[in-house]
Amino acid sequence: MERIILHSDINSFYANVECLYHPEIRDFPVAVGGNPEKRHGIILAKNQKAKAAGVKTGEALWQAREKCPELLVMPPNYQLYLRFSRLARKIYNRYSDQVESFGLDEAWIDVTASARIHGSGLAIAEKISQDVQEELGITVSIGVSWNKIFAKFGSDYQKPDAITVITRANYQKIVWPQEVGDLLYVGPATKKKLLKYGIYTIGQLAETSPDFLVLQ
Repeated sequence: MERIILHSDINSFYANVECLYHPEIRDFPVAVGGNPEKRHGIILAKNQKAKAAGVKTGEALWQAREKCPELLVMPPNYQLYLRFSRLARKIYNRYSDQVESFGLDEAWIDVTASARIHGSGLAIAEKISQDVQEELGITVSIGVSWNKIFAKFGSDYQKPDAITVITRANYQKIVWPQEVGDLLYVGPATKKKLLKYGIYTIGQLAETSPDFLVLQ
């Protein structure tokens, strides 16, 4: 039996939890970050409205405010985020006892053994998505595939509140054309090196000789 792996990513986790607890800010661009009074620190998370204004995770608060002067910056509340992370994991555990966290907001869920009880990977992803939204008031994006790398890629492929199924029949169509830096564990330094050798897409990387890559 082929493995069925889900990767669940809570959408704009910190920012959406803050909007849930502070409904008066929901209609504004919101970010969670450093000290908003002293204007230092970085953006840790942002909601869709802030993202649409060009705000990026990891940039300085002053840079974000230059792009989006009306940005509301909330200080992080890690105890609250930990609580929601645990609640989300409890939902995942209903469908599998093989759950691997990847930070507070992401997790891989191996549902291979439980598919005969709960249905296909897509069916389980739909149930998880519905459970999280109804019980926690936030949304997830989920990738479904036969391995962890493509499941993670799938959860990033469509956001927010989306499910992407990557199979052996469609993975080259979906994954291969994307930028090489979109692949898990290809960080900025590795991406820079790959671009130097003319490897711009994930498909080009897949077609490159492993011997060549090891030598570089």
